[in-house]
Amino acid sequence: MESAILLYYVAGELSDQELERVVRRVDDIEVSIHYNLREIDPVVHAIADCLDGKITIKHESGHPFGIVNSSYAAEIHYGRILWETPDRPITAMKKKLSAQEAYPEKLRQATIAYFMKEAALSLDNGHSSAMQGGIHYASGSFFQAVSSWVQVIHALNGKFLLSEKGGVKHANQLPITPKQFRVRVNQVYRYFAANNPKLAYCEIDMLESEMNVLVGSFAEAMEG
Repeated sequence: MESAILLYYVAGELSDQELERVVRRVDDIEVSIHYNLREIDPVVHAIADCLDGKITIKHESGHPFGIVNSSYAAEIHYGRILWETPDRPITAMKKKLSAQEAYPEKLRQATIAYFMKEAALSLDNGHSSAMQGGIHYASGSFFQAVSSWVQVIHALNGKFLLSEKGGVKHANQLPITPKQFRVRVNQVYRYFAANNPKLAYCEIDMLESEMNVLVGSFAEAMEG
């Protein structure tokens, strides 16, 4: 059995020794556990920004796309509380996220606008490089674009996204998504591997067109 546990703490209120004791207690549980220590103040600020329609990405080692601030909101939304202090800070954040509706509308609109722009810029940069033989750069640009689309697809479906890991697979399973999204994304990488950027960008252009249609249809539905 494998579990993931987040240990939220207030900076300065626990010594390093106390944090180590908490971690040792987690290690004593007889299941395979992956855990992270998470300072709570940045999470509170990230959720406030998300509710206000502000999207940011923090680039860290081991995270090729970066950590989107809405991922902290996703952790709070999906997380099951095992224990918290009497002032119930995690419960309070959960209530803030769900105060208006299941998925905050400002967050949805901001995510769609931000990441559609990011995807377009990445594809433009990659296309010019690919046609000059820069397949490696083009592949990286495509990864950035797809990761941005995954953010948009989840927002269109009103679903919080934890991270880019498994994002294409999850996006492929949602109702509002390009047809055969995962298969077509993988096919583009095969075209790049075969040094065939023209076919790659034929498929990419079709995917981008479908994403624009999905976003446009959603916007029309909201206005109607």
